[in-house]
Amino acid sequence: MARITSEAWSRPVRRVAFLFAMSAEGMGFADRLGLVDRGDLDPSLPAHWLSGTYPFTDGGSVEVAVGFAGRDPEHRIDRVGTVPATLAAHLLIRRFEPDLLVNAGTCGGFQARGGRVGTIYLGSNAFLFHDRRIPLPGFDEFGVGRIQAGYPKDLLDVMNAEPGVVSTGDSFTPCAEELAFFEAESVHAKEMEAAAIARLAEDHGLAFLAVKGVTDLIDHPEPEQEAFIRNLERVSGALEERLIRLLNWLPSHSRH
Repeated sequence: MARITSEAWSRPVRRVAFLFAMSAEGMGFADRLGLVDRGDLDPSLPAHWLSGTYPFTDGGSVEVAVGFAGRDPEHRIDRVGTVPATLAAHLLIRRFEPDLLVNAGTCGGFQARGGRVGTIYLGSNAFLFHDRRIPLPGFDEFGVGRIQAGYPKDLLDVMNAEPGVVSTGDSFTPCAEELAFFEAESVHAKEMEAAAIARLAEDHGLAFLAVKGVTDLIDHPEPEQEAFIRNLERVSGALEERLIRLLNWLPSHSRH
C-alpha cells in the first residue's frame, strides 16, 4: 500500500460511510441496518443520507452512514457518474467525518479475466479513468489517474471477494478506444464513480474501499443494458451480504 493509504488504514475505524450511486444498489442495505433518514446533504441538491449505529456481537458498535447522489428532478432517475458521486461523497465526508469511506455498487465485468455475473471485486492495485484522454504533457497521466488502491489483505477472504482493477468513466457503453484501454490495463471492473471518489478520499487522507458487483459482461454477446437490468436486484443483494461482512470485520481491525 502507498504511504497515505497505509497511514489511513492504520487508524481504528469508528465511523464508516458508504456511498452508492443508485438507490436500488444501496437502500436494501440501509434498511437492513435500520438507519434513520437524515434528509438532504445540501438544501440545493438531491443528494441525501441515512445514518445510525451498527452493533457488534462483543457489545461494541460502529457509526454508519449511507449516502446517495440522489434522483435528478428533471429526468427522474438516479444521478450517476463521476460529478454527482464526487459531490455527494464530499458532502457526506464533511457532514459525517468518517474514518473509512466505501464506494459500493455494481459494475461491468470481463469474461476474459475471470469475471462472471455476481463476482464481487475489491478495487486493487490502482483506480483508473478510461475516458479522460488529455494528450498534453503531464495531463495525460493525470487523466488516467492511477490512484493507489490498498486495504488489509485479509479483507479478500473476509468478504469472499476478488482483487480487481477498477476503471471509471461517465458512459455506460464503452467505445473502441475504451475497449482497447481495458485490455491494455487488464481492467476487471468498469463502472462510473470509484476513481473519482478514490481521489477525493486520498485528498482527505481517508481509508477507502471500492466494492463492486458484476451485473453484466462487457465482452459477452448479450447487450450489457439488458443484463444489467435483469441482474441488478440479485447482485445488489450479494453486495449487501459482503458489506455486512465488512462491518463485522471492523472490531478485529480496530484492535490492531
